[in-house]
Amino acid sequence: MGDYGPEPKSYPQLPGPARFIATVVADLEEGKTVVIVFPDTVVDSGVAEAVLDEIHSAGSVREYCVVDPGKPFHARIIETFSLDPVADRDFDDWQSIIRWEAWHGSWVFVPSWDHPDTADILARWPAQVHGSGLTPADCPKLVIGLRLSDIARAAVDRIDRTHIKVRWWWGVLDHLDTQTRLAAVADRRLNPLDAAVITELAVWDLGCVDYLVENWDRTSEGLPVAVRAYQQHAPAACHTAIDSTDRRPTDAPPARQEQAWRAGLLDQWGYSTNAGPRILDHAAIRRRLWLAHNRALTAYIDEERSHYDSLIRKRAPQRALDGLDRRSDDIIEIGSLAWLVSTGRVSLRTEDRERLYAFRDLRNSLAHRTPVNDGLRIRIVRYLGL
Repeated sequence: MGDYGPEPKSYPQLPGPARFIATVVADLEEGKTVVIVFPDTVVDSGVAEAVLDEIHSAGSVREYCVVDPGKPFHARIIETFSLDPVADRDFDDWQSIIRWEAWHGSWVFVPSWDHPDTADILARWPAQVHGSGLTPADCPKLVIGLRLSDIARAAVDRIDRTHIKVRWWWGVLDHLDTQTRLAAVADRRLNPLDAAVITELAVWDLGCVDYLVENWDRTSEGLPVAVRAYQQHAPAACHTAIDSTDRRPTDAPPARQEQAWRAGLLDQWGYSTNAGPRILDHAAIRRRLWLAHNRALTAYIDEERSHYDSLIRKRAPQRALDGLDRRSDDIIEIGSLAWLVSTGRVSLRTEDRERLYAFRDLRNSLAHRTPVNDGLRIRIVRYLGL
């Protein structure tokens, strides 16, 4: 969002938002009114409007409710669907508007940021639906976009869910969305390791994806510098303490994290709560760098260990192999393989020896939760042809 990130209108095409929109459409087709709770930043950026527009396009009879703060909701409904309010005056009140046939079966969109009486609509609407006697197909459905700066969370929690679904813009963007955006903006020379770093660092902040592609020098040492520059470019709107220790997926942001979520500083990504890059300190940046290196390179360590295990067993006497650390599948640990070579018990070509040592060092760094330094990273990338 802002100078970086997708245009608001393109967000609904990303996999996560598209799945979210499909869920809301399914709710509506089942006859439910749907309340979508957005963080303030998603509303301010225009993404919420784009999402509502996409849902709107899926309905056969759908309208945005006329915006006129001087008129009550039922009068705005008549104006939305009819040019002759006099002829329909018998329905011009809260008690009877739901039985007005002109809007039966419709989807009516009511964003709280345009309609100051949304809280009142939410308080009255469940009783209207319940008492109408209309079938789900005939009953009008509301699509209410909410932000918590307009309506208190307590009011959302009190909504009667019999005829209403509440969907939170929480955990909507995930790894695939970040990777999709990265693929759209990255230079073709961006190798898989660098792509993993950007994905892990940016998490759901697609503006950060764009910024790092353009401004990060692709070094481990340069990553904190680039992130700090992004933080200056897109400063955090609030400094609420962030607790990102929640490891279980939830349907909504925890109440204690509400302010941070509203400010775009925290969301669910990868099935756990994650702080956004705008508030990461140096230690957190290094943790994410290590996590990216660990996820991207661990499988290669196993491949190299298996290769050298096979190679060294053919050359080493059995007495040299006795007592070495082995995995449950009997493959010798890469540190022990390197020790055999470094102590002269097994001889390898210089190229093989140096490659074995590099992957041993890589394994040691990752095992100690340390990001790979730039010298070793360059060697590993060259060995793997990334």
